[in-house]
Amino acid sequence: MNQKPLKTELHHWWPRTLADHWAAADGMVSVIRPNGVVRRAPPGAYGAITNAHHIKVGGPWNSTFEPIFNEPDSEMAAFVQWLGTIEASLASADQPLVERILPQVLPEEQEAQIARVTASLLARSPYIRESIRQKTERYRGGSGLAANTDDKTLIAANQRGLYDAYRMRMMRGRWAILFSEVKEFITGDGFLNNFPASRDVLNSGLKLVLPILPTATIVYMSPMQYPTEPSLVTLRLDAKEVARLNEITQVYARDFLFFRDEEPKLSEAFICGEHCQFQYHRHHWLDPLLDDLSQYYRWGKDGTAGILSRRLYSKYLEGNGWLDSFVDRDV
Repeated sequence: MNQKPLKTELHHWWPRTLADHWAAADGMVSVIRPNGVVRRAPPGAYGAITNAHHIKVGGPWNSTFEPIFNEPDSEMAAFVQWLGTIEASLASADQPLVERILPQVLPEEQEAQIARVTASLLARSPYIRESIRQKTERYRGGSGLAANTDDKTLIAANQRGLYDAYRMRMMRGRWAILFSEVKEFITGDGFLNNFPASRDVLNSGLKLVLPILPTATIVYMSPMQYPTEPSLVTLRLDAKEVARLNEITQVYARDFLFFRDEEPKLSEAFICGEHCQFQYHRHHWLDPLLDDLSQYYRWGKDGTAGILSRRLYSKYLEGNGWLDSFVDRDV
């Protein structure tokens, strides 16, 4: 049986159906590069890699996994519309966080949808592709093979399967939507997460912070222990908190930062033009916030909301600091 040859295609890691929502009033999307140059174009012009999801091994064995992203891409508009129906507390930033968090009902259909959308954006992100490239380079070097720094087929072969693995893992855990009405989020070709670029190592302690709209950021958390309800919480951020998240996004991005109307001031981490990351993906401000979001419960023994004392992400932060101190000791 003859198989049709794979056609050269642009495979979007930031789909057009999502890029539409980053357009300014004139219908144009803005990106800024590490050198500070700003480019503007219609949605879909940026955020794509040629043949990123093609696996070309020769003849009838060629394949592509690009179609697996059709479902999350086609439901992006409906997903964004759903985000617009979710409320967030009007409590001010100077109030205790437990009073600012608002529990939400997360129907099974929406839970599956948020997992599909989030997993698809993570699995095909340039950040994950770079992680795969570095891993395969180390393997080839350790095996005495010549490095191949631009083998898209090798990257794609390792990338295939990540979407389903991430999606299934995200069917358990705690979700949060962070909203902002006073300052816009930025997003990029990388965002904070500690998901491995492998479908075989998906343990607890996972976290992800994905700015999906100029007004909304998706957070996924899977600590070892957390209340089963609510599955979803919301939080309205103030301008300082949004600025901190934007700084974190710049660390994980490399070539692209998307913004709508508010051009970001570039950080040294982004200017260097690399997919950087925090040590152990730990952050002194973010981890305690993730603790509170993941450990929030709606009803305690006295019938009021609370936050469990177990603080997994912060304990990891403290534990890694202790480990670093131990390693740095003179022996």
